[in-house]
Amino acid sequence: MQKNIFENTTFIKVAAVVISAVVVALALSSPFIIATVVANDGRPVVVVDAGHGGEDGGVTGARTGVKESHLNLQMAKLLAEYLKGGGYRVVMTRQNDTMHTFPSVRDNKKRADMFRRGEIINSVKPSAVISVHMNFYSASSRRGAQVFFDRRDDGGRQLAVIMQDALNRDFNMAGGGRKYSALSAEKYILFCSPYPSIIVECGFLSNPFDEANLIDPDYQARLAQTLYAGVNDFLKGNDNSAVE
Repeated sequence: MQKNIFENTTFIKVAAVVISAVVVALALSSPFIIATVVANDGRPVVVVDAGHGGEDGGVTGARTGVKESHLNLQMAKLLAEYLKGGGYRVVMTRQNDTMHTFPSVRDNKKRADMFRRGEIINSVKPSAVISVHMNFYSASSRRGAQVFFDRRDDGGRQLAVIMQDALNRDFNMAGGGRKYSALSAEKYILFCSPYPSIIVECGFLSNPFDEANLIDPDYQARLAQTLYAGVNDFLKGNDNSAVE
């Protein structure tokens, strides 16, 4: 009598490998699937959003022409590594130089990209959202890191103040000789979810000193460490989000 195909050990092993490969392939092609898997771990989730990407390069360095989107992704990946090392689960809204699509938005690539990022954020119910950007200003003398939040978001305001204080202490006072205050802003990434969200403008690509620093790997690492410390300080103050 022929053996049932599902009793065949070799078949089962091959099937398991194929299924695993399909799951991995789907995860790599869809940030939404990756986000959903990570969020089910049970530990606090932090979303790291690398601003811009793909056709939307953001601003460019006044001297080097470096694209903001490139630096944003570098900083986001560094921050993600620090957060993972600190025991947090991390979801990145993008991990390469790309723009997302969104099924119901076909006539506006930027809007589609932002809607997809919002979908990722809401799907994982994070303890904090950090959107990484670089700044630009008409006066090249302007420099330093500044943090923005949505005025309707109390958690975001608290996170922004903590983060701004850390950046003032570690960078702004030493580099530019001044402090910034966290400011409110009307940006989609800040109000697309009910979770504490901030935008960190890491420095001005219009300023030669900031630009030189922001492309330096050592400076990037120190900046990412400060961003991690700000997030960690905020989450440690929230008993429901702190990592044990």
